[in-house]
Amino acid sequence: MTSSRRHFFAHSAALLSLAGGAASFALPAQAAKLVDMAQAMVEKYKLGHSLPQVALQLSAKSPDYQLLIDKMGAQAAQQQLIAAARQVVPPYQKQWDTLLANAYAQTFSEVQLKSLLDLGPKSPHAQLMQSKQANINQQMQKIASGMLRELLGKMFVAAQQ
Repeated sequence: MTSSRRHFFAHSAALLSLAGGAASFALPAQAAKLVDMAQAMVEKYKLGHSLPQVALQLSAKSPDYQLLIDKMGAQAAQQQLIAAARQVVPPYQKQWDTLLANAYAQTFSEVQLKSLLDLGPKSPHAQLMQSKQANINQQMQKIASGMLRELLGKMFVAAQQ
């Protein structure tokens, strides 16, 4: 992947979100088409790749992290969480990517998604995608919160073993 693609999509993958864009009033068949296009875009550009980093960032803010530090020291706690993330995160990746695709499908129109899928950072909608990223991230925090809580719980269990 080129540097421009990585830069373009780096912000697109952090968390998921949805601002209630043009697709919000789509009919069910049209909505399914948008989700399929968004899913293809997420997969093609690996937009959900940041899930391990998101999990580690959230875990570092958790009171459970301080308990780990108290128990084994800061360096060991960090190393254990990284190892736990490698073990626990992969089974959640598909669900994360699906949630992300849904957020994009609800944020962008069919024309925009097709252009983003086909052209990536060269799409005339690339700047729009970047400008909506904060909304997408905020929405992802909401729609993925249950999954992330479960994932973090498993990470902390694995980190203590």
